Amino acid sequence: MQYNNIVKDYMDDWTQRTANAACISFTKPSRQGMMLLCTDPQLKTVTENIAEKKEFYCTDVPLSGREIKLCFRLSFAKDEMMQEIPDVLVTDIPAAAEKFRTKCAVLYTGRIFGAGFIHSKKPSKNSATAIHDVFGAAFFMAGKNLKNGVYYAGFGGCNVKAKSLVSGGYVQAVSYDDVCFMMKYQKAHPDKIFCFDNTYGGRLADLHRALFLCLDEFDRICKAHDINYFLGGGSLLGAVRHGGMIPWDDDMDVMMTRKDYTRFLEVVESEIDREDFFFQSSDTDSEYHSIFTKIRLNGTAFTTRFSSRFKNMHQGIFIDIFVHDKTADIKVLQKLHVFATLFVRSMVFHKWEGTPMHFYGKAKLLCRLATRYINHTDMHKLERIQEKVVTFFDRFPTHSLYDGTGEHLRHGAFPARWLKKSAEMKFGDKVYPVPANYDEYLRYSYGYYMTLIPASLRRAGHDVVKIDLGKYGAFTPIDKTGGIKGNERV
Repeated sequence: MQYNNIVKDYMDDWTQRTANAACISFTKPSRQGMMLLCTDPQLKTVTENIAEKKEFYCTDVPLSGREIKLCFRLSFAKDEMMQEIPDVLVTDIPAAAEKFRTKCAVLYTGRIFGAGFIHSKKPSKNSATAIHDVFGAAFFMAGKNLKNGVYYAGFGGCNVKAKSLVSGGYVQAVSYDDVCFMMKYQKAHPDKIFCFDNTYGGRLADLHRALFLCLDEFDRICKAHDINYFLGGGSLLGAVRHGGMIPWDDDMDVMMTRKDYTRFLEVVESEIDREDFFFQSSDTDSEYHSIFTKIRLNGTAFTTRFSSRFKNMHQGIFIDIFVHDKTADIKVLQKLHVFATLFVRSMVFHKWEGTPMHFYGKAKLLCRLATRYINHTDMHKLERIQEKVVTFFDRFPTHSLYDGTGEHLRHGAFPARWLKKSAEMKFGDKVYPVPANYDEYLRYSYGYYMTLIPASLRRAGHDVVKIDLGKYGAFTPIDKTGGIKGNERV
């Protein structure tokens, strides 16, 4: 039963990745849509299971909000003597590929392998298709309206004459190495939620332990001065959904209201254990200009590709501290506040990065004017403007908050009452404060938050070039900027 659960996890991954593929934008095919003619009984079984109807499959997977609803004909051929010619034929039979080469676009799968196939043999570089690419490649073929012929989406060739979809622009859902790791993982850990725990050379668990040190120092300071805070972002999601960190997460988030954050700023410099920790803000680190602040672990390194540009900036392992400010109760004013916040945040970031303004490809004239302005304006002045915009409504008795310093700014306002009361929830080995209305807040932040992201996307998200746990981990540091030390990779 446990094994079946993890196989379902991979099959859900396959379905979601396929449905969310950027190439799926074709209309209903004019003939018979897709037809499956394979000797592998499991592929047929899985295909039937993910189809809402045997002849038509419709999906609208709510992942990014940009999905296109699909409606296409899906048929299962009993033998090679098909009565109708499909738009795309998916087959692992060489004779069938040859027979229909001139009649339709054929996706030749060759030896199908990949996570989720119970009887998979060891894959080879000559395998034509991985399980994740069977329908993704077929959708690509239909969307491009490819000419008749035989195609494959494999890793280095196949045993029939065929054109590579990858060389034609198809992006594989998962890499060969990732598929191999997923297969190995599902067999070794059938009762665990899959993630790429080999991230950072297999040191993700060590990183998690170091992050809890930062969290506990922050928690100690807040409790000593009766300052309210909550687990936030992915940490709150992890506490609710996993009882600890999201297994593939590589940072921690906490959040506060502006009133409590102001009190925190008054005490943090005198209260923090300076030997082991560092409170990072633009006031304490001249090369740091994020709108949110951090607590860093001294004697460690967690350097991203972006932060590596600033050699004097503290690069230690960190937790992020986000602030929720008041915003207007009127919708139109909320939208204006969000736009203004996005714009001034962008100004500060591009000043920091040293690049011209390009506000999501919009407001080009305004961006050109803003670029001239930031090029002749001191960073501290820009940050003061940013703070005034973010905190503008804090002076008014409104009943709405927004994520002015965080990732969910575009989601707009939410009721301030959601952060009025707190509760305690297990997060790792201890309990920490969470909003009593955590369900509403998580829905605001993530939508259907109990649904896991596709298995093949469950990896740490930071673009890290160097990680070193110092005295908190007994291993050799990794440094991609100066070469990999030891035998492990990030």
